[in-house]
Amino acid sequence: MTNMSNLKDENKKQSNNIKEGTENFLDQQKQQMANTTSNISNTTNRVNDNFNEYQKTNNEIIEKGIDTTNKYQQETINTIQSISNNSIELQKNILNTYQSAFSRFLNDTSKSYWNNYMYPERYADVYNKTSQNITDNTINANRRINDLVLGSTETFNKSIEIAQKYYNESVQNYFNFVNKIEKSYYNH
Repeated sequence: MTNMSNLKDENKKQSNNIKEGTENFLDQQKQQMANTTSNISNTTNRVNDNFNEYQKTNNEIIEKGIDTTNKYQQETINTIQSISNNSIELQKNILNTYQSAFSRFLNDTSKSYWNNYMYPERYADVYNKTSQNITDNTINANRRINDLVLGSTETFNKSIEIAQKYYNESVQNYFNFVNKIEKSYYNH
């Protein structure tokens, strides 16, 4: 019976050793699972944080671009309005100058006519020539002012087109850059 009792004790020891080994193995597996779960959770949090930061930066850049575009658009409108107002004011000043000179001439001519009634045909010719000169000068001045304004407006519009093209290319380059970063982030 001692043999049997020894065998039982031996079996019990082995059983306890197997039990302890299994428990150690299971504890190690549980610890590895906990570590893996923690690593996955940390990685997911970092990805979410990076993605949120990426979206925030993207939104800020887009808002700045929209604000800048709106500012340039308003400046363009203000400049065009200013050019138009200045052109109209210049035309008014030119017409007022010619009108005052012409009215003074008519006044002087009328006084001269009454003082010198012998030359009415000459005064009519002088009046017609002067009137024609004033009309021609007014038309030429207005034409030059309009040409100047048109030339300035065309140059200004071309500048705006170039600025818009540069802005669009900058935004496209930024988005291409962001897409490359995004692709490289997801590839790693």
